[in-house]
Amino acid sequence: MSLRTAFIWYVLIAAVLATTACMIIVKCLDEPRIALYFKYQEQAQLIPVPEGGSFQNYVSTDGDEVYVIFDSGGEEVMRGAIPYGEGHLEIGLGTDGRYSLFIQPEYSDRDLFLSRFIAVLQVASLPVCYLGGLVLCALAFWRRRLRGPIVELERASARIAQNDLAFRLEPRREDELGRLTESFETMRSSLETGWRDLWAQMEERRRLNAAFAHDLRTPLTVLKGHADMLCESVPAGTVTPAEAAEELAVMRSHITRLESYVDAMARMQRLEDAEIHRESVPARAFAADAADSARIICAGLAASLDAPDLPDTLNIDAEIVMQVLENILSNASRYAKSRVELSLSASGESFTAAVRDDGPGFSAEALAKAANPFYKGRESTGEHLGLGLNICDILTRRHGGSLTLSNHPGGGAVVTARFGM
Repeated sequence: MSLRTAFIWYVLIAAVLATTACMIIVKCLDEPRIALYFKYQEQAQLIPVPEGGSFQNYVSTDGDEVYVIFDSGGEEVMRGAIPYGEGHLEIGLGTDGRYSLFIQPEYSDRDLFLSRFIAVLQVASLPVCYLGGLVLCALAFWRRRLRGPIVELERASARIAQNDLAFRLEPRREDELGRLTESFETMRSSLETGWRDLWAQMEERRRLNAAFAHDLRTPLTVLKGHADMLCESVPAGTVTPAEAAEELAVMRSHITRLESYVDAMARMQRLEDAEIHRESVPARAFAADAADSARIICAGLAASLDAPDLPDTLNIDAEIVMQVLENILSNASRYAKSRVELSLSASGESFTAAVRDDGPGFSAEALAKAANPFYKGRESTGEHLGLGLNICDILTRRHGGSLTLSNHPGGGAVVTARFGM
């Protein structure tokens, strides 16, 4: 039931209850008023008027009410006076069915006050009952329909303001506030996801900076040592030009290495900010391009492609996916003994590319750290910076997927990249 419909029902029920209460109060207050009336009716004095007779009444100068009764011949048969404040003259039917005069006594001050007070209570019961009914209706509507969701939303707002998103809102009813609670929960969930992604990016950036600082320390230390040696030897003349040239060549190689690290960091930053542009790509044509890249990258090795159940089209960013595949294939070609296998598959809303080599496989340390920036295993040689798998990890996550490292039961390493479609 919507809040509007529920409020109408609450108001109708309150009006019915207020009307019933008002009728009961008026009925209960009528009883003492009627009792007072009959009390003074019983005290009334009957003055019979002769058959065919008449009467006159007037107010004297003293304020007394004077009455005179005549017979049928017009002769006066009775005269009397009612002192001011003690009663008044009324006409009514006597016990014989003829019109007669009654001396109706006046209410006492106490009874008059009581009668008027009861009348005021009866008149006041109408607004009091309806105002009370409206107040009770508002309180009941607040307690039963509004308070719970509003208090819950206030608490949720306070927790969100304190960056506490570790909770969940459940709508209590399927009304406007329930839908508002669902919208609030959607907002909270989006904020939580956004904060989680932001913290993950900050943690990734922290690890990247730590790895970068660690890898810079060695060439900087070497450069500092060679520079100190040259500063001491050249003025003293204890170094030959050939030795100085050799030291400068070593320093140049380390400077080149530093430049490579700086370029790598800049490239990593661009990758983290890369936009993904998905479009419909013919699956078979993409698989053929991937097979050509595998043969070129893995030259000298047996490269094979397995893509039996691809759909007609793939909704991917072909450039990003191909960049990931080329990095994985390049990494596999360094460790493979004789062959590299590439498998492509698609299911639901994901596209998967798996590369297996017949090399030694990942060590336990490499399984945990190979996707970290600047990670180089003990078996790594040359100028390899250790960024290939980290780049793949960044790009797959940007594409709504993930990167998984494992060892094949039959031997060799397996790198599986999943991309959201």
